[in-house]
Amino acid sequence: MSVSGKMTAKKWLAWVPFLIFLVWTLLPLLWSFSSTFKTPLEIYQRPPSFLPNAFLVDSYRAVFQFPNFFTYLMNSVLLAIGSTLMAIAVSSLAGYAFARYAFRFRHVLLMIVLVPRILPRAALVVPLYQLFARIGILDTYAVLLISYTATAVPLATWILAGFFKGIPESLEESARLDGAGLIAILFRIVLPVALPGLITVIVVSAVQSWNEFPFVLAFTNSPRLRTLPYQLYLLRDTLGIEDWPLINAFSIVTIVPIVTVYLVFQNRVINGLVGGSTKG
Repeated sequence: MSVSGKMTAKKWLAWVPFLIFLVWTLLPLLWSFSSTFKTPLEIYQRPPSFLPNAFLVDSYRAVFQFPNFFTYLMNSVLLAIGSTLMAIAVSSLAGYAFARYAFRFRHVLLMIVLVPRILPRAALVVPLYQLFARIGILDTYAVLLISYTATAVPLATWILAGFFKGIPESLEESARLDGAGLIAILFRIVLPVALPGLITVIVVSAVQSWNEFPFVLAFTNSPRLRTLPYQLYLLRDTLGIEDWPLINAFSIVTIVPIVTVYLVFQNRVINGLVGGSTKG
């Protein structure tokens, strides 16, 4: 075999794991999407068929006509936006402090900040529940905003600290000579320069908040506070029987908005994560 032939064979072999991973990832999604156009009886037919006999949109119509669907949608949107804004506000200040102030044990503290990201959600639910019960904010929007924000801040702080550290301090010194204060420097100079990191934090925090489920399950009881992921979890009990086309359609409608946001900003997110880690 020639050298060029060997190189071509190596390239094809390098693609094999990627293709396996691609099929493993996309096949369930494609099957779920195809099922949304089927009737409930088609799901159970044998042998199973990947494509529906007729492309019906009844399941999507039922999703948008589902009781209080738009309430759950607005809850997801408002909680994702609100917790993301709060996470940006907190992590910007914390990240700037870690990047610019040489206090003792700052590297250790920055590492400790990531501990909540390492712990599983189940380990946090009980202590947080007891804390929120004492404060008296269970079953409110506040408890969800606080818990969502608290889980988004650690990674956001880590990313922004790396970006802030890579910004030349001479820019800030020039602004101080012109009479700018700390807040003006942060919002007019530091954050605009660190825009790639800021976009990364926004997208990552929004995705995490949109998909959050354990905290809604543990801290709320009222139907008015349900989000799309929580209602999706309750859908089987609500229906009484498994209407899989409706369940799959509800799943697709739930993930499409946040997947769209991620696809639009995926290059910025990847560059932001890599840039933040290398600069940190």
